[in-house]
Amino acid sequence: MLIDTTLLVNHPELIKGLAEGTIKRFGGVLRDASNGRIVKHLLEAPRTTEALGRVVAGGPSAIIDVIGHGITHHKLNVVQQTLSSVLQVSQVAAGASVLNLGVSVAGFAYMGYKLNQLEKSVTAMRTRLEEGFGNIDAKLQTLNEQLGYIAFVVESSALEQQKVRDSLAELHRTVLVIELAELQSWLDQLARFPSDDTKEAIRVASKVRRTLSDQATRTVPNLDPRSMLVADVAIQGWMAAVSTEAQLLMGIGHHADAKQLIDGEKPRFESLVESWAGTLLVAENKQLNTAYRFAAPRFKDLVLPERIDRIARTHTQDQQLSENQARRVRKEAALELEMSHNSSLDENWTMRQLAVAEYLDGLSELNDRMGGIRAFAAECENRNLSSSRQALPDAASNAGIYVLEATVN
Repeated sequence: MLIDTTLLVNHPELIKGLAEGTIKRFGGVLRDASNGRIVKHLLEAPRTTEALGRVVAGGPSAIIDVIGHGITHHKLNVVQQTLSSVLQVSQVAAGASVLNLGVSVAGFAYMGYKLNQLEKSVTAMRTRLEEGFGNIDAKLQTLNEQLGYIAFVVESSALEQQKVRDSLAELHRTVLVIELAELQSWLDQLARFPSDDTKEAIRVASKVRRTLSDQATRTVPNLDPRSMLVADVAIQGWMAAVSTEAQLLMGIGHHADAKQLIDGEKPRFESLVESWAGTLLVAENKQLNTAYRFAAPRFKDLVLPERIDRIARTHTQDQQLSENQARRVRKEAALELEMSHNSSLDENWTMRQLAVAEYLDGLSELNDRMGGIRAFAAECENRNLSSSRQALPDAASNAGIYVLEATVN
């Protein structure tokens, strides 16, 4: 390893800044909250992805060192709590949340893992739909799954579940197997034979990127489980392909090409995200037509502040608000929900709003992650590295999240 990286837990000043809000996490970079300057890049050691996957799979009894030396978390809820407070990640499975930071995972196992998990999530959701949804606690538990938002949107009727089940089967056949499997095979090959030529893998990633971006942009935004599912699978596959292609390019020193790739994809993705936010946040009452409705007391224990901020970044109307205007909008939305006697704003409405919050937060995270990849490519270019792997923790490093000093913004 040619570039010095150190574990995040060895930087108490960063942890303090994150906890106090003077430092903000945007995907895989830490920025100064006052001016947006990049302070550090977040990097994952090679074994971190596998370790966090075991935490999610093992449930509350899992025992694993996920951050670094001296910090062993004995229960999943402790991991979640720590990550929420330090990295401002909330209400997504602990492993999946941290993996969303993976803009610079050593090797290519990360992308293979994500594609694998997506396929498993589809299968798991099919099983859940076949069994039917239980009480609200069971629905809330699905937030720990990749496609948990569907549980909030799908009606409990057998007909609706059948429609979604059919959509899942179709997606599995046409998207996951046909398109992503080929990319998966190349990632597996490169993981086994790192010295192999990456040109063909780059070509395949480019093909998958174009195919899935077309499908993602053709799906009409709608608060409907089938529309959301089709878009979600396509969007996540699109971003996985973008990230894979960019990392392959950086791996052979083509950092400028990686930046150019992201500069071409990011505006299209941002436009798509804004379209989804504009649709999912629409409300008959204008006081509720905002991401800041999630700051109302009704959502206090369900949607944490950092998630609200991320969702607000996806909504064109909220993006344009000053701090004072945002504060006023929050108060108006909270008052409207408190005073409303509209029977449609019942528990089912609340569940659907949680689906909206989870969905848009995921899109916001993907957007930030793409920005983080671009920033890391610029960092590698500025350091004149022949490969991005020179800046990553090596295979002998302890599992954990590392930080790299930023030299460019």
